[in-house]
Amino acid sequence: MKISHCIDMMYADLDFYEKIPTAKRYGADAVEFWKWTNKDIDKIISTGMPVSVFNIDSCDEQLSYDLSRGILNAGRSTDFLYALEESIPVYKKLRASAMIVLIGEKAQADAKNAEKCLRSARSLCEAEGITLAIECLNDIDRQEYSMPYITPVLDIIKNVGSPNVKVLYDIYHQHMMRDFDLHEVLDNIDSIAHFHVADCPGRHQPGTGDVDYVTILHEINKTRYNGYIGLEYRATIPDGETFGFIDEVKNNV
Repeated sequence: MKISHCIDMMYADLDFYEKIPTAKRYGADAVEFWKWTNKDIDKIISTGMPVSVFNIDSCDEQLSYDLSRGILNAGRSTDFLYALEESIPVYKKLRASAMIVLIGEKAQADAKNAEKCLRSARSLCEAEGITLAIECLNDIDRQEYSMPYITPVLDIIKNVGSPNVKVLYDIYHQHMMRDFDLHEVLDNIDSIAHFHVADCPGRHQPGTGDVDYVTILHEINKTRYNGYIGLEYRATIPDGETFGFIDEVKNNV
């Protein structure tokens, strides 16, 4: 089980670049973050710490904002490819495992448009060895988010039909939607590029809410899944004291 720490959310009292050796000290196998355009990529590389995932982004400020709200459901395939081509050199420099893509907001909700954008990127991703991880967000924290349920997104992934286009399964977001189904996760494990972990409600560390992460991660660990388990929560205690659930899972293997 490979563990990644989302350092944009965790270790809130530290400078961004101080978080990287801190995560390593606490046993992280990799770190992850959101935007790459506001980061010193060479400084991150110099730490020697692997990067698991980050968000597709653009140096064009308007496009960057639109990507943060999602552009897939608007069918903006040209803009999507432009941002993808900008992000690929960063992906390769960091030797990342996947790039996070958001779908969009309900004002333009359209599954066919999302599929169109992903199809347009399929050949480029396959040629460049890039994996896209499409993430569902709940529409409670992120009001108006399009397609917050996982099954329609899995259907899009299957229709696109590429090993380089998968989903980022955020267990917190699916619990917020009352949409989490462990059997569905296990049945679709080959379509999942990355997991995100936070307890629900609250989005704090496992053990503060209702999610049985020890059982969930134990079951995932029994599959052929070889991606990362990304910790993306706001701890209510020092972050270094929140990893007991990982030890429980490893001890039960």
